[in-house]
Amino acid sequence: MTAEEIYAGESDNVEFKEGIPAKSEKYMKTVVAFANGKGGMIMQGI
Repeated sequence: MTAEEIYAGESDNVEFKEGIPAKSEKYMKTVVAFANGKGGMIMQGI
């Protein structure tokens, strides 16, 4: 992913996450939504 894409922010196909939480149902719902949708990127550490 380029710096331009990161600065463009989140969209339907891009999701930024600070990290993977130890226990997070919300995080897993995001992963499943991307898998069941049209795909995309979940960027860790942003």
